[in-house]
Amino acid sequence: MTLRHRLTALAASIGVGLVLATAGATAASAHDTLESTDPAKGSTVKSLSSVALTFSADPLGTDGATIIQVIGPDKKYYETACPDLNGPVVASPVALGGAGTYEVLWRVVSSDGHPISGSYTFAYAPDGAATPAAAGSAKPVCGPAASATTEAPAAAAGGDTGLWIGLGIGAVVLIGVGVGAWALARGRKS
Repeated sequence: MTLRHRLTALAASIGVGLVLATAGATAASAHDTLESTDPAKGSTVKSLSSVALTFSADPLGTDGATIIQVIGPDKKYYETACPDLNGPVVASPVALGGAGTYEVLWRVVSSDGHPISGSYTFAYAPDGAATPAAAGSAKPVCGPAASATTEAPAAAAGGDTGLWIGLGIGAVVLIGVGVGAWALARGRKS
């Protein structure tokens, strides 16, 4: 086998390895993404009857896995029912308490079967005494209570782990294909 043939075989092997590495990384990062929220992240609202999250695909309706929790400035929960799934939109009714910053914690099962979660905040500034304040609850309507170190953002941050695993597997495959092509080319020379 000539040097030109060996280099061609090596280049083809590297190309196949790159394709496999990219495919692995793409599959590992295929989770749905949160596209919009209502109320919007960081916004201020005067009234609110529900929190709605819109995803890039339809989350799975796995029993008990879909959670929206609305935590007020007094650390009480203000969602009034479990979330409802309607295509890519997950919504939960709320009755807010006093003015202040509210945190929305959410978790759904992505259309690829993996759980994803996150959180964001918005401000509530009702129009004076005309809006009655709800009492809130010490426990959430659905799902476990949030811990002192909120778990939702940590789970969302872990979503990139799959990407790194996919890239690592792709790199190992790429190296293996390269070594195999080199060994094959070397073996034919003998």
